[in-house]
Amino acid sequence: MSLGAHDPISTKVTWEREIGPLVQARCVSCHSPGGRAPMSLTTYEEARPWARAIREEVLTRRMPMWRVVRGYGDFSNDPSLSPFEVALVAAWADGGAPRILPKATTPHLEGATFRSNVSVGVVTPPPVRSTDLPCTARTLPAGRVLGVKPLLEEGMDLRVTITHADGVQEPLLWLRGFDPRFAETYWLRTPIDVTRATRISTDGAVPCTLTVLFEAKTAR
Repeated sequence: MSLGAHDPISTKVTWEREIGPLVQARCVSCHSPGGRAPMSLTTYEEARPWARAIREEVLTRRMPMWRVVRGYGDFSNDPSLSPFEVALVAAWADGGAPRILPKATTPHLEGATFRSNVSVGVVTPPPVRSTDLPCTARTLPAGRVLGVKPLLEEGMDLRVTITHADGVQEPLLWLRGFDPRFAETYWLRTPIDVTRATRISTDGAVPCTLTVLFEAKTAR
């Protein structure tokens, strides 16, 4: 359901100030002309008819698309919205989805507290080295794991765990409903230090390949 052309404005959240930058940072990599998503959201004119649909997708956490189970690993390129950002989108859609506020309300903007904590992009560290591993238990070279890119059959789930030399296990990635159209590298927010005795393994007998990106340990 789209918004009507003359829906009353009952919010101070606007496209120009909060929602547009948020969409640019988190959505347009897919929602752009020729992108992987079915519609473009690069401009206010494109996005406004979808305001209520955007609200629904955001509230149900279906968008931005992120197929990693939350809390299992921590990734710097996670596009998920914070609770505050979700509330901003809902307030914008529920309040008439304005581009800017009507002139009569403009003076009240001074001192307004709505601000979107937008991450404008992620600089991915260039891996010193990468290795492709079958999805079975394997040892890793000594160094630091920076990220992992799994390739598996469409719709399959995959959970990846690192086991250190002392037996301590560390969650790396839990992926649900793999979609090859959105295959990507999952960059760890905090790299994991590994030794030659560290093993990486997956749950179940899922046929797949893991590309592990890591910074090799240099000899001194």
